[in-house]
Amino acid sequence: MTSTNQFDIIITGAGPSGATCALTLKKSGLRIALVDKESFPRDKICGDAVSSIAKRILRQIDPELELNLLEFAPKTNITKAKLYSPVFKSLEIGFSKVGHCIKRIDFDNWLFQHACHQHPNLTLKTNHAVKDVYQDKGMNHVKLQNGEILTAPLIIACDGAHSVAAKKLGKIKVDRKHYSGAVRQYYRNIKGLEGNALEVYFLKGYLPGYFWIFPLSNNEANVGFGMLSDTIAKQKIDLKQSLNEIITRIPEVAERFADAEALEDIKGFGLPLGSKKYRLSGNGFMLCGDAASLIDPFSGEGIETAMESGKFAAEQAIQCFKEQNFTGNILKAYDKRVYKKMWPNFRNHYILQQFLGKRIWLINSLISIGNISFINKRIPKLFY
Repeated sequence: MTSTNQFDIIITGAGPSGATCALTLKKSGLRIALVDKESFPRDKICGDAVSSIAKRILRQIDPELELNLLEFAPKTNITKAKLYSPVFKSLEIGFSKVGHCIKRIDFDNWLFQHACHQHPNLTLKTNHAVKDVYQDKGMNHVKLQNGEILTAPLIIACDGAHSVAAKKLGKIKVDRKHYSGAVRQYYRNIKGLEGNALEVYFLKGYLPGYFWIFPLSNNEANVGFGMLSDTIAKQKIDLKQSLNEIITRIPEVAERFADAEALEDIKGFGLPLGSKKYRLSGNGFMLCGDAASLIDPFSGEGIETAMESGKFAAEQAIQCFKEQNFTGNILKAYDKRVYKKMWPNFRNHYILQQFLGKRIWLINSLISIGNISFINKRIPKLFY
């Protein structure tokens, strides 16, 4: 084992959680390996909504980052959400803080480039898939697809829903009751598209789940449909077929897509939800973002929680090196911090998800009386 393979920290995955983690560690002086199976820019199938909380996290790391994102061109400024009931009654909710919609191929690359730029102790390994992760004599060993092995006393797993480290070290298994499936397709020229509004539809025959239209720059939109994996499996639902049916057979929707242009084939992705608590750390490791199942159970939003968990993990790592202690006991502080911040929302949104379910009458009623304080307070938090 050569010294070039030895690091203080190995970060697997360079998406929002991994890049944010690397950003937070930039001035730490620690030797870091940032590993990703792909090179950037690369696409990531997602709803593309970047909330105002993401900007707050960037500001906490470095105020210049938030300013740079505000100057970043290919984005829309989101100021409201429009919710549609199964009978197409609508409710419009304004956001107190401006969020954005940015294609993940653009946002992730922007964040990745900032994480790597002038990072004095960063070794970057893109196009290197992680094949195995194991521990031996107090060290983590990360075996790459090309046979190379990296070692470090601490590994921070940010490599998404199919994280090798989460399976090997965290022993996390897919639980369909706490997992969602979704599909996405980019479109151009959707009729009546508002550039500043998220559109969310609760449709008869497609519950529990929701259809969305999120506006992007250049008159494009992120269009998709998602549902709990447990329901998908039990009812043998084809999400791609469902999305196509919604766009072509529901008159209120089809009319808007009559002259729209699909820019890609329908693509699917999985969302490990934060409605169930997992062990997020142990001797020598921490899990972040999708690898830690930190996606909002109702809205499916996961960018801000990925970024925040990456920041928390980096700050915990710095403390570990100060104390030269990488045991599970000290790393439990990371779990506590993550769940103290995120669990109240996860729990409440999971309860709401279960409560609404297929209750068409209830969804119709809530949207019809949307001026009541409960709705006005909760809906903005669900989506932004």
